[in-house]
Amino acid sequence: MSTNDVPGANVANSDTLAIGCWAEHKDGSLILVEGVESDRVIYSVFDLSQNPVMEYRDAMTKKDFEEKYSYDSKKNNDKWTWHDKTPFPWNLVIKSGGKDGLRYACADDQISAAQKIANSRAMNGSPLDPDNNKHLVPVTMSKSDAKDISKNKILKALKSLTKHIKKSIVAKK
Repeated sequence: MSTNDVPGANVANSDTLAIGCWAEHKDGSLILVEGVESDRVIYSVFDLSQNPVMEYRDAMTKKDFEEKYSYDSKKNNDKWTWHDKTPFPWNLVIKSGGKDGLRYACADDQISAAQKIANSRAMNGSPLDPDNNKHLVPVTMSKSDAKDISKNKILKALKSLTKHIKKSIVAKK
C-alpha cells in the first residue's frame, strides 16, 4: 500500500495492508480491501468494463494476496497501483454503472427460482422426445419377481468380482 500511489509496497513509507486500502489496474479494475484478519485478506474486485459493474468478493492468505496483486512490484509484472491514504473512488464505480440496491453475499442467491430450475434442467439434459423412445415397452411385474431379478443380478456381479480378484491374486504370485 503506497502513500505515493505507485505500484508495490515500500517499507520506508510505512505502507500497510489494511481495511480501506484499494488498488487500480491499467485495465480499469479496482480492488477494495474489506478486511485483514488472522493472516487472511477479504477483498472485492470491481470490473468496471462490465455493464452493470461486476463485483467479485473473495478471501485469500495475506501472502498469496500480496504475491497476486503486486504488493511487491519487483516480484510481479501485473502492476496494481495501491492507495492507502486516499478514499476508494466510489464515484467512479457509480459512474461506470454500479447500481444501488441489495447486494447479495453469493451470486447464486440472486438467481430467481425459475432460473435455478432452468439451469438445473440444462445440466441434466433436455426433455425426452417420445418419438425417439417408441421402441421402449412398459413392463409390469410383481415385487417378488423384481426382487428375484435384482438378487440374481447382484449375485452374478459378486461372483464375477470374486473371480476377477482371485485371478489378480494368482497373477501377482
